[in-house]
Amino acid sequence: MQLGIILNVMVKSSKSKQNLFRDTTQRQLILEYLHRSLAHPTAQEIFRIIKKTLPRVSLSTIYRNLIILEKQGRVSSLSYSKNFTRFELNHGDHYHFICEKCDKVEHVNLDPLLELNSQLARRHDLVVNNHQLTFFGFCQNCQKKK
Repeated sequence: MQLGIILNVMVKSSKSKQNLFRDTTQRQLILEYLHRSLAHPTAQEIFRIIKKTLPRVSLSTIYRNLIILEKQGRVSSLSYSKNFTRFELNHGDHYHFICEKCDKVEHVNLDPLLELNSQLARRHDLVVNNHQLTFFGFCQNCQKKK
């Protein structure tokens, strides 16, 4: 009898985990917006857009879903010193440039740096799961305004 109880608990636990990660309407809309967006929006910006389609959605729901999508590896977050967290679809290893004046975020392609993961792993017998490198400065528009 105990085995039946244990199996029943395991099945219920497994189902609740599946429910946590099933694609909800909110998650689908977040992913669609991030796919269309050329910017790296904040949770508040995502909230303003999603609220037009789902008027009853809350900001906390957006945050909660962004956390779940990040745990799933479908979304990446980018945080920096101005207490901004911006989000994007997970594109694997890549780098960013952030304008210190207008907060614009741009992707930077630096292929030689991507090779550092494998070099680090070989030379020091390490496994690199993730890394971040962000450049800060002034974008072209802000340089012209100076």
